Amino acid sequence: MKTGTRAYVQLGRAAAADERTERIMEAALRLYLERPFELITLASVAESAQVGVQTLIRRVGTKDGLFKALQQRLIPEFEDALGAPPDTGDPAAVAAAVATLYERWGDLIDRNYCQQLATPALRETVQAGRRVHHDWVGAAFARCLTGLPPDRRRLTHARLVAVTELGLWLALTRNEGLNPQEACDAMTQLIAACLASPQPGTAGTAH
Repeated sequence: MKTGTRAYVQLGRAAAADERTERIMEAALRLYLERPFELITLASVAESAQVGVQTLIRRVGTKDGLFKALQQRLIPEFEDALGAPPDTGDPAAVAAAVATLYERWGDLIDRNYCQQLATPALRETVQAGRRVHHDWVGAAFARCLTGLPPDRRRLTHARLVAVTELGLWLALTRNEGLNPQEACDAMTQLIAACLASPQPGTAGTAH
């Protein structure tokens, strides 16, 4: 009986610790979306999460540690929103996939970009995200890129990465006021144009 009781107490403590961790992560995300990184303190996160500052410090150590943990918790969310690369190379399917990610998480990703110099955790997150995007685009268009001459493959891949980046999506939706479907259609057309572009050095060549 004593062993069973002790196990029950330990499980209860673990569940309580997990619940506190969830509150901490939710509070950190909420504050991160509301204010600049430098104005967020461990005390403000602890207060918002309704935990003690020492409890927070025991779990994450420093503010950089907190945001490193937060970004790690968000990776599966990003992956679920983006999904596996559609290996058909269909411009509409690729545009729809990245549009889903940007509509759900674009504000947070943009904030990471803007504040990446504030802390190593955010800088590492942005660098990792760019590598993931580069590789995801390469996988999505592998059928189209395979077999191209090296220079054209590199240039086409770079163009595809650029026209599926968050910056273009924000330019279309925030700056130009397109609705998500209009922005998705525009991105689809730009992707198709990249795939149909001539080889490097041939533009404007007389025939």
